Amino acid sequence: MRTTRTRLLLVAAALVAGPALAACGSDATSGASGSSGGDCVLKIGTLGPLTGPAADFGLSMEATAKFVASEANAEGGLEVGDKKCKVQVSSYDTGYTSQGAAAGATEFASKGIKFVIGPLGATELTGMKPVAARYDMLLAANGFGRDALEKKYPLVFHLGPGPFVWAGPIIEAAKKEFNFKNVKVIAPNDQSGDDIAIVDEQQYKKAGLDVARDTYQRGTQDFAPVVSRLLRSKPDLIDFASSPAGDVGTMIKQLRQAGYDGTFARLGGDSTGEITKVAGLNNMKDFFYYAPVNFGSDEVKKIQPAFKKATGMEATGISLGWIPGARTLLESITEAGTINDTKAVAEAMRSHDLKDDLLGQGVYTGEEEFGVNQEMSWPFNMGVIKGGQPATFTQLEANK
Repeated sequence: MRTTRTRLLLVAAALVAGPALAACGSDATSGASGSSGGDCVLKIGTLGPLTGPAADFGLSMEATAKFVASEANAEGGLEVGDKKCKVQVSSYDTGYTSQGAAAGATEFASKGIKFVIGPLGATELTGMKPVAARYDMLLAANGFGRDALEKKYPLVFHLGPGPFVWAGPIIEAAKKEFNFKNVKVIAPNDQSGDDIAIVDEQQYKKAGLDVARDTYQRGTQDFAPVVSRLLRSKPDLIDFASSPAGDVGTMIKQLRQAGYDGTFARLGGDSTGEITKVAGLNNMKDFFYYAPVNFGSDEVKKIQPAFKKATGMEATGISLGWIPGARTLLESITEAGTINDTKAVAEAMRSHDLKDDLLGQGVYTGEEEFGVNQEMSWPFNMGVIKGGQPATFTQLEANK
């Protein structure tokens, strides 16, 4: 495995040579012939909400796919048998819906795409799995639904751990940092919202806390009634679970304006940067969250400039957190020696050593929760904003 420094140097070189590399590309998606990148093309699909209040999720997933593709292309293409295959990324906007994800899977199949980085919502994954299975499509997904992984879908993997893994440890750590006893969990009233909010609620109960759950309609524009309900319940802590970043930022701002002085959390994925843009750092005040990466670490600092050059966007916590899993997919394609046989690649993934120089040593989990051990669990962090000051991070180890 190459070091982060080597990877970044190669990515930078590829960006300079980008036009020349693109000129030798091909639209072929078969095993192809020849040994140059132009003779063999590996098409990777990626999908998620690329517009709307949850767009930071989808754009981050797309950026992850583009970055790992740039890493492979920086080495002249991905090594597959005796060939070097250029990696191309095709994106699809799901609208954060089940129907959108199913339509995306159908479009990918029409393009001969067999490997997908995504989707990322529980609802999206529910809609996509049956269609992907029909075409033997391998998904490196990140949906946190309670049925996200199933034995009947052996070609579905998780890029990173879900709240079953990290919600409990973060809650225990946060109890020592903030003095809260009464918790309100709120999220949209659909599968993507409910599945994560229910897990969070269960973990707060396990921690001995008084907790209640509330919902709101996805797509809500007027949050005044939601804010009023939250204020009436007088919680010490409000956890927004998997609510879209734009919604969370709006609710935080309005709650602070209405006089709420308690603690906020978001144990449903990291969109803290987008939330802060909407709410303002002063309104965040006391806030803790699941953070896939520590932005203060040397490895994260090293990768950020190359990430921006390769993708055109600033790295988010989730986009960086998905990189090791996306690399695992490409490395497993190399190990299996095929860009056609997804079952062979899946077998290689199951035995792959989950060690990455960005996040460290990972392990496979999921057997207890899903009945299938195909969720990649990497070391993660509790991010903390306290007194409106920039975030600090506490690392918690990957576990099963």
